[in-house]
Amino acid sequence: MKYIILLLLFTLSSSLFAKTCEFTWENKPEDSKYTEQYSIKTNIEGHAIRIFKLESNYKDFKKNCEGLSAVSGELWGYSDYTYKNGTVSGYWTRVYDDGSTMSGTWSGSAQSPKNQDENSLIISSSVITGGTGTYLKVKGYGVGKGEFNPGTGYTSNTNTIFYSITK
Repeated sequence: MKYIILLLLFTLSSSLFAKTCEFTWENKPEDSKYTEQYSIKTNIEGHAIRIFKLESNYKDFKKNCEGLSAVSGELWGYSDYTYKNGTVSGYWTRVYDDGSTMSGTWSGSAQSPKNQDENSLIISSSVITGGTGTYLKVKGYGVGKGEFNPGTGYTSNTNTIFYSITK
């Protein structure tokens, strides 16, 4: 019985004391592009529902807490905008240089200037839902802010994630 209790305490303590990583990176405009975009206008002036896919190929992604660099990523999203103001959400996955992946969901709020040709701002949050390889038992969340313009294909943002990996 004594050994079972010790084993349970050890297992519990290893997951409770998993080190949390805080990692910030910039998604640069030259690294990402919209590969698919579809927009449906509604019966309300300026209102559109949009789905899109953004693909990233990182050239100089800095190393994270595990010493890995992301090499590519995909983001799928849908937005409900009136004059490019409104909600946006979706899913993401990132591939690292050792083949591991990290995935999650995200949601945010977009705000656009009166001149619709200018870039819009987005503030978002994300939840890490899982991964493979190094990130098989990852848990965490993140925050982001950036600029985007579906008309020109421009996208740039800064993201910070907080995560831990249980052994």
